[in-house]
Amino acid sequence: MLDPAGDAGQAPDGSFGALYAQHRTPALRLAYLLCGDADRAEEAVAEAFSRVYPRWRTGKVAEPGSYVRRAVVNELRTRGRRRLLELREERRQTVDRTTLDDVAQQAVERDRIQIALAALPIRQRAAVVLRFYEDLPEAQVAAALGISVGTVKSSVSRGLTRLRAALQEEEP
Repeated sequence: MLDPAGDAGQAPDGSFGALYAQHRTPALRLAYLLCGDADRAEEAVAEAFSRVYPRWRTGKVAEPGSYVRRAVVNELRTRGRRRLLELREERRQTVDRTTLDDVAQQAVERDRIQIALAALPIRQRAAVVLRFYEDLPEAQVAAALGISVGTVKSSVSRGLTRLRAALQEEEP
């Protein structure tokens, strides 16, 4: 049975469909933040759930939310290196816009942050996103990434430093 946080045991009705319905949207948001592309996020989440299913079916997944989160991170980690180079090239080709209304300015700021996130090494990006977007404690980030808490702290610190530098560098 799932606890109120929705992170332990089988789905309420015991079906994988219920588990999928409960964890799909948070997994998609996480995947999108990590890769910056809705289609790639969809593919990564689908692949992650396909990898979770056999273990879930045999009862080997005690905390499905954490397990799915880690599966998504691992899936994107394997695909991310090439995409990082593509995003860097897109960044070089981005055209500066000086006169934008508030909505357009917010979109530009969101893009700047996404590009800056994409420029981070995958471990730093995953640590920053899990720590601040998912609002996970360092211990859970460490568990999701399969690294120590100290490595999470240093990855988050270095990632934030690089994000600040990248965002300040781009300011007009």
